Amino acid sequence: MKLQRLITRGGLAATAMLASIAAAAAAEPYVAGTKTDPLVRSAMFLDADGRYFSALVELLSGSRGKDPARMPADFQWRLAESYLSFGMRDEAEAIYRNLATGSPDPLVLGRARLKLAEFDYQRGYTAEARATLLRMREKLPKTLTEDWQDLYTRVLMADGRYSEAAAALTAEDNASKLSEYTRYNLGIALINDGRAAQGITILDKVGRMRANTEEDLALRDRANLTLGYWFLQNKQGGTAKPVFSRVRLEGAFSNRALLGLGWAELAPTGEKTRRVEVGDQTKEENPFSNFSTLGVLLRPGFLEDDIFTRANLRSFRLSKARKDEEEALRKALVPWVELISRDPMDPAVQEAWLAIPFTLDRLGAHTQALKYYELAIEQLEKGRSRMNVAMESIRKGRMVETIVRRDIDSEAGWEWKLKDLPDAPETYFLQSLLAEHRFQEALKNYRDMRMLSRNIDAWRGRIDGVDKSWSSTEREPAIIPELLSRAKQDSEVPFAGMKIQLRSEQKLSAPGAYSGKLTAPAPVATPLMVSAAPAGGFNGPYERAQGLKKRMDSLRGLANQIGDDQDALLKAIAVRELAGQQRQIEKYLIEARFALARLYDRAQKGELDK
Repeated sequence: MKLQRLITRGGLAATAMLASIAAAAAAEPYVAGTKTDPLVRSAMFLDADGRYFSALVELLSGSRGKDPARMPADFQWRLAESYLSFGMRDEAEAIYRNLATGSPDPLVLGRARLKLAEFDYQRGYTAEARATLLRMREKLPKTLTEDWQDLYTRVLMADGRYSEAAAALTAEDNASKLSEYTRYNLGIALINDGRAAQGITILDKVGRMRANTEEDLALRDRANLTLGYWFLQNKQGGTAKPVFSRVRLEGAFSNRALLGLGWAELAPTGEKTRRVEVGDQTKEENPFSNFSTLGVLLRPGFLEDDIFTRANLRSFRLSKARKDEEEALRKALVPWVELISRDPMDPAVQEAWLAIPFTLDRLGAHTQALKYYELAIEQLEKGRSRMNVAMESIRKGRMVETIVRRDIDSEAGWEWKLKDLPDAPETYFLQSLLAEHRFQEALKNYRDMRMLSRNIDAWRGRIDGVDKSWSSTEREPAIIPELLSRAKQDSEVPFAGMKIQLRSEQKLSAPGAYSGKLTAPAPVATPLMVSAAPAGGFNGPYERAQGLKKRMDSLRGLANQIGDDQDALLKAIAVRELAGQQRQIEKYLIEARFALARLYDRAQKGELDK
């Protein structure tokens, strides 16, 4: 009995809970196209999962051909977001303009327009991006000011309008709210606008910031690299050295920083160098305080004092040279010896292979200089051969196909990002190019066309499968007498059950009063209509399937054509980039061979020290 009472109470509790849930569900009204619509909620889930194409299919098929402008605002926002995320900019912009005529949330509308301008910027449509940003400026919410400034500055800098970019960032009194990325852009804009002192100060602050993420570390290295080369190009090597020393020993910018650090040691000194104060460094911000930066290479006691030991060279003293000149030459070798142990296809590494024998020759180590020039020529020849192989691979389309195959089923569209590089030799020569918008956007277009082609092929296969199943299924032959008998049984006699009555007419003439000749009407023949094919207007399942096949064939050809165009564009961009690197290798080879020939000529004349 006790157990039975417990079961009864549990059942009553469950019933009460279900009743409350049903009452709550009944209290919430359901309106098609709003946030409560399962169709919109399904699209939200697909968007959050990065399946923007499926979200578009869900929304468009569920609306049953209705004009999106007549749908509720929730439906329009979701549809526009899916359109833009998949890369269909014009469709998204049309919906945003329609929503703007109502009373939308200014913050939501502002973010949508910023995303639209970001799309234009990344695709290279800087004029359209600038126009969108200027249109939204008047009613821009305060919370979006910094984001607007950042994007507007990048658009202007892409067009080389550095003065306007600097003005846009300094117009508002919000310097403390700007991100470090925006500060970096401001420093670049000021330097290119001729206000070098202000730009240097800003870049120096970015180069000394405390970084907690990998992105911040990369930005800090980039700022220091940019600032160091600016000093180097303006013959201020003494100021460039500590700036280069802040760059991490292992990072995306470390190779170029190692190269610059070596040249900074040989840059003009004394009166020709105008040292620029770039800010006070506290003890915690000292670039030599850890092992992760290039400064450790120049710090005594951390690595071998004698660079010649590391380079497997004999140590010697430069005759007839000042002590400070020999020290500078030896210090220049430190980062370059480290650099040549890295990727031989990196242009910075290739230049270091020439810089080392140049320095050794000036030090008087002529035998070692000859050795390193020969090694440099050998490395450059290998690089040229690898470059030829890479260019051939790109022309055959292997690189692009390998990149796309790694994420073949993604529906991310414009939101898709290249996360890592495939294991192909040519990709290592194009690392900087692969990160640029001009290559990324073309790659997205090509990948989307491949995805759509596969989608069309999948549907074509389904329809072909249905046709094959229908045609291959065995059926019993039709028995005509049985069909006729069944038709007679199921048929109804026309006007069955109708009662016909004769009505007397008082105004008719008396019999025999009409003297005209009576003629019977001509009989009307009723031909039997027999046709082996359906009527022209018939649109059954079979006819619709055949129409879909023709439509899919047309779309497949269009997708292939667009994909081929994007593939040709990607190949042209990559080959052009590799051709530039190949010309640089050829230039280095010519310099190395001439330098080697001069050394041999001097050796034959007895001009080299023994």
